[in-house]
Amino acid sequence: MRNRLDVVADYYVKTTKDWLVTAPVLATTGTQAPYINGGDVKNTGVELGLNWSDRINEVKYRFGINGAYNKNKVGQIPTEDGIIHGQTAMLYDNSEEFYRAENGQAIGYFWGYETDGLFQNQSEIDAWRTSGNGILQANVLPGDVKYVDQNGDGIINASDKVNLGVGMASFTYGINLGLDYKGFDFSINAYGSVGNKIVQSYRNHANKQANYTTRILDRWTGEGTSGTIPRVTETNVNWQFSDLYLQDGDFLRISNISLGYDLSKIINWKYANQIRFYVQGQNLFTFTKYDGMDPEIGYGTDGWVSGIDLGYYPRPKSVLFGLNVKF
Repeated sequence: MRNRLDVVADYYVKTTKDWLVTAPVLATTGTQAPYINGGDVKNTGVELGLNWSDRINEVKYRFGINGAYNKNKVGQIPTEDGIIHGQTAMLYDNSEEFYRAENGQAIGYFWGYETDGLFQNQSEIDAWRTSGNGILQANVLPGDVKYVDQNGDGIINASDKVNLGVGMASFTYGINLGLDYKGFDFSINAYGSVGNKIVQSYRNHANKQANYTTRILDRWTGEGTSGTIPRVTETNVNWQFSDLYLQDGDFLRISNISLGYDLSKIINWKYANQIRFYVQGQNLFTFTKYDGMDPEIGYGTDGWVSGIDLGYYPRPKSVLFGLNVKF
């Protein structure tokens, strides 16, 4: 097509072997845990990039789009249960493990309780019990969380915890557009991700004096007032790790917008080939349903789990002005 179209396509299968992890040891050991080989991580995916450049009369333009799909799977973990356990006391003091790596699962998946809303009245509590479902709260009241009894044994415990999703996106993409016309140049770049979850926790639920976010204003205060944020209590039973912590992390971010003009078109200076003045905006717009400060959350302290938002500082929005001179 007369060199107007550029295509890059890749398919890959990458296996990382002998993953180094910290060995689980008892606190009474008296020394730091050693590093051991923790298993294999297999990534399978497809990447595709398309770029088109052409001109219409005096307008030069270019457009590019790229996407990448990745599937992740862990195997050969040499522990007795085939699991590398995540940290405790991360979301708040004395909080339980909520992420892990396990044979046959994606690395760093979130592990917790599935919920079925909140108890709205005493009749719902009685019907729930009559159906044989378990209840985690010792003295359950309307406004408390309905934890799903996965195995139907009438008890809510660790056996009822399930895979709630992962912090890694299954699909990432990028878009870019550029225009040039009579000394003017314009470009826009955007990128985003789909298919990842974000764990959000901005409060220490073990500390009664810790601040909530404004989301607590939508808490349950009476029948029908909320189906997702339980009543406020002095215990943290309603805040056991569950899907109530998770939000969709899909986003589209306009990362860069730039507009420039070559002043050499109107300024005659024999020493300069180009005098470009430009204005540039960075991270000006982010489209997402996530209500935290930034949906683009990196990796946690373990280095192998992503999508945990503990209140990290967001990427700043900025507007830059500049001048480029080419001699």
